[in-house]
Amino acid sequence: MEFLAIVLIIYGVLLLSGLIFQFPFFYNNLKSKALINMIGRKGYNILLLVLGLGTLIAGILILS
Repeated sequence: MEFLAIVLIIYGVLLLSGLIFQFPFFYNNLKSKALINMIGRKGYNILLLVLGLGTLIAGILILS
């Protein structure tokens, strides 16, 4: 379970840093463009925030 917790924490940090620094590979691939067209850029940013915080919190809870 420690491995899963570490992977979740790293993934959460990656999502949140991608949201903060607006990495181009988060916004310029086909799946992201399709989601942005459906829910808008603000909705996509909210989705990244929720997923990032969720995985980060889940990883911390599993680790403790």
